Amino acid sequence: MAKVKMPTVDQAKVAPAVPFPKFEEYSEKYKEHVIMERRNGVIMLRMHTHNKPLIWSPQLHRAVGQAISEVARDPENQVMILTATGNFWVAYGLAVEKGKEWMQEDSLEQRATASRNIFVGDGMPLQENLIFDVDIPTIGVITGPGYHMEMALHCDLTICTEDTVMLDVHRWMGFVSGDGINIAYQEFMGTKRANYAMLLGTPITAQQALDWGMVNEVVPRERIYERGWELGAAIMRGGNTRLSYRRWMTELMRKPLKKRMAEDFAGGFAMEMYNYMSDAEVSHNDDYLNEMWEQAGIEIPDWTTLPPME
Repeated sequence: MAKVKMPTVDQAKVAPAVPFPKFEEYSEKYKEHVIMERRNGVIMLRMHTHNKPLIWSPQLHRAVGQAISEVARDPENQVMILTATGNFWVAYGLAVEKGKEWMQEDSLEQRATASRNIFVGDGMPLQENLIFDVDIPTIGVITGPGYHMEMALHCDLTICTEDTVMLDVHRWMGFVSGDGINIAYQEFMGTKRANYAMLLGTPITAQQALDWGMVNEVVPRERIYERGWELGAAIMRGGNTRLSYRRWMTELMRKPLKKRMAEDFAGGFAMEMYNYMSDAEVSHNDDYLNEMWEQAGIEIPDWTTLPPME
């Protein structure tokens, strides 16, 4: 049998390696949804809408997941901070206006499209990338009351402001809590507390979150971003002489969360989407949120009157 002869480098003419993402390019690409800043290997991703508290829209939903993925592939990033803008985490959605609905949900076909392209299509990679694909330590910096806290809770470290109140929005809109908050609540809060918070939509205060082990620190509002940077700098101790340490610490820290995600995430998401397809009155109409905020005792100001962050 003739020996296989491998092509030489000159014969193969192998194309150059695809370059790593560059901060100057992806920070500009996502700036309308995520403002990025980097200091000595620590990168902060600050979600926003016109540099004001973010409006949770399909566009932002998609951008955050894609931005996290690119940030994770840039070797210049050694620690990632995920945060929001202003005095809330996620508090605003897009209002329903007659004839101007941002998403059609009137038919099974429309719901199936939304489920496939937006909720499952963007929602699953957003959570999975954050936990499985970001191979550097992450810090969730919660800037105040809101929902969709799973993004911050799934980070390796999580801090929040003193006035933070965590809410599971699903119960108020009639959705199964299946798109990631179930993972965060059950993993960090315990089964009975998680059941209570998800089934009844009960608010969780900053002090409760600290006592239950959901967050590492409760920080005065005026220092919340500064404290995120301080933690990032502390993790960066040793600089490039600790690359392997930071890389493998992520594996050690995330093993319990990865296990729960592998076992429960896809099934929970499927339950939520079945619920969405079978309960005709369930929709993403944010009018349903009024009762949630009222129970939590939180007044949400008119977004249009809020000034951009300085």
